[in-house]
Amino acid sequence: MIIQNTKELLSHGDTGGRRIVLEVLEAGLRASDPYDNVRRLVRVQDGKLIVGYEDEAGPQGQEPLVFDLSQVGHIYVIGGGKAAQRQAMALEDALGDLITGGHVNAKKGDRVQLKRIEVTLAGHPIPDEDSVEGARKILEVARKARKGDIVFFSESGGGSALLTLPAPGISLQDLRDLSRVLYFEHGAPMWDTNAVRTLLTVLRSREVRYVGEATFIQVSTDERPPRLRVHVARKNQAELSSDDAYKHAIEILKRYDCWDRVSESIRQFLLAADPQYAFLTPEERARMHYYRVAGPEMMLGAAQSRARELGLNAMIVASSLSDVEARCVGEVLAYMAQEIEVYGRPLTPPCILLCGGELLVTVGESTGVGGRNQEFVLSTAPRLAGSSRAVAASVDSDGNDGPTEFAGGIVDGLTMNRAREAGFDVFQELRNHNSSGVLQQLGDAIYTGVRGTNVQDLRVVYVGDP
Repeated sequence: MIIQNTKELLSHGDTGGRRIVLEVLEAGLRASDPYDNVRRLVRVQDGKLIVGYEDEAGPQGQEPLVFDLSQVGHIYVIGGGKAAQRQAMALEDALGDLITGGHVNAKKGDRVQLKRIEVTLAGHPIPDEDSVEGARKILEVARKARKGDIVFFSESGGGSALLTLPAPGISLQDLRDLSRVLYFEHGAPMWDTNAVRTLLTVLRSREVRYVGEATFIQVSTDERPPRLRVHVARKNQAELSSDDAYKHAIEILKRYDCWDRVSESIRQFLLAADPQYAFLTPEERARMHYYRVAGPEMMLGAAQSRARELGLNAMIVASSLSDVEARCVGEVLAYMAQEIEVYGRPLTPPCILLCGGELLVTVGESTGVGGRNQEFVLSTAPRLAGSSRAVAASVDSDGNDGPTEFAGGIVDGLTMNRAREAGFDVFQELRNHNSSGVLQQLGDAIYTGVRGTNVQDLRVVYVGDP
């Protein structure tokens, strides 16, 4: 079982509804693992290295790449992100001693699982010294590559923190403070946060720049569903000129009232707009071979399929409901559950509503501990109170919700009474963003451990038969 404390979660409350919800979560989380797809993508046959799917074109329609191994020099594997080590493990299992060496940065809390590729466990969501040291080692490996070599780049969400290598004049503390102020305190979406902090580093999103004439193959677990616009893009980062990218970063900091909160060194670096540290040029991007091996649509599709196997009407409400405050979304979906329970619309029960994406928790100066999934779940509890049919749950596919050890949580119509009996004022705890303390005390926090993937979150709202 991926959810390791199922017995505790089923020891109280609406156990029938909880069991169904946990089964749906299990199916979705299982499908978020990129390992099998990487093994299908990369294989050795008859002296050839083949990168591509055997019976179909890749997700982007690419024809397979075929390399005569007698003509290949070295094969390196580098990377970073929450899924980087899991993907690299699949590459190790596919290529064995054909791999010369490599280095990836994975999230602290994971365990080192690779044998031929070195691993640094680094800080996330706030980068730390290990993020920097591991990124330096990755850069060293990349610079070894020569014409005739192949460099696999294993990456996923989380890489912006895990691959932190500050640009000249920028300190690690500068970048730590930037993340804390812009993302946590002022509630900037991750897309806007990364548009700033990636410019302030030398490695993330520019790895191909350092491998010379070697072949560069990027293997990615993507947080974004295909073809969906997942955030309000004022600028298309890939199309920005060097000068415009820096202006865009300055605009973001000013939009969230953070320009005067970041360090002087960051302000001066962005104003200098040095083109050598800007994003890739179209010519550099053209040198990359990109393969998408996992995404949220796989997790959501598997959850929906399992729900239907259980005889439920199952609707994916939004595969990327992101950049909205978690408490607001929790309240809306709880209202929808009540509408289903009373009027049988927009679905007839028994049914399940599914959502993906990453919500926001703008903490300001609050002192509570939680994460977007736990805050979402706890915010549904008041509206679900008294229901004998509704259950809500949410988990982060990577296994850690916010700065906690929990993946998320689960509540039902009995949660509010149980919280009051335990001495909690749920509304006050939500104002202080202390969802984790409540759910943990009630035995409603979901634990999976670090999972080695990242396709954002899975939210489930269930309404049973009358």
